[in-house]
Amino acid sequence: MTGNVRRSGPPWSVDLLADLHAGVLDPRDEAELRAAVAHDADAQAVLRALDATVEELHNLPPIPMPRHVAERIDAALAAEARPLAPVVDLTARRRRKQLGWGAGLLAAAAVAVGVVVVSTQGNTAAPTSDQQALPTTKADTPVTHQPLAVKGNDFGPVFGDVLKAQNYGPLENQDKLAGCLQGANIVSTKPLGVSPITLDGRDAVMAVLPGGKPGAFQIVVLDPDTCGPDNPNGVLARSSITP
Repeated sequence: MTGNVRRSGPPWSVDLLADLHAGVLDPRDEAELRAAVAHDADAQAVLRALDATVEELHNLPPIPMPRHVAERIDAALAAEARPLAPVVDLTARRRRKQLGWGAGLLAAAAVAVGVVVVSTQGNTAAPTSDQQALPTTKADTPVTHQPLAVKGNDFGPVFGDVLKAQNYGPLENQDKLAGCLQGANIVSTKPLGVSPITLDGRDAVMAVLPGGKPGAFQIVVLDPDTCGPDNPNGVLARSSITP
């Protein structure tokens, strides 16, 4: 590396200056390169820009782990904790073998408790009176999710859920959202997150937009029934989050 430092010169490569700034060079090369760029204005400007970037990153607010990521991690840890193979109760297996359970005995037991075995190969006839339809289980019922609820301007409890969503709800797509933002004189950008909510009990759509600088966000709540390119009153609430 020492030979490369001597042979290279202004303009210094950004990669080399980034290595110097990150402290990944060995001490001898670092000392030699710092001395070489000490009076180079362009190199010093790059180093100052790297300092400013690191400072901005340090000042960003902590970002909580999204709920769906935490749930996936918990599920993976739970799966790792389970045995690789099921534990077999050998005593119970020997007991069943001694009792002589077989296909015939199982079929007889099924008849005794009124269970009807239906062939699935080509039999499409309607069930007879002896073949009662099984009751609908909870798994057959579609699950409906209630919209996120917001009171006043307290968007903090739902911010993380909206940030990770891309659900335009009654607005249907990004183009209709852009039209609503246009009506409110808000620069149209792809939302970082969007989701239906209720604002004080009123149906609405909440969008999280970039705030113009690192760590900043803009929150816009729209009335999906009235917002549009020609209606500035379609915005129900606006808020901003700054670092």
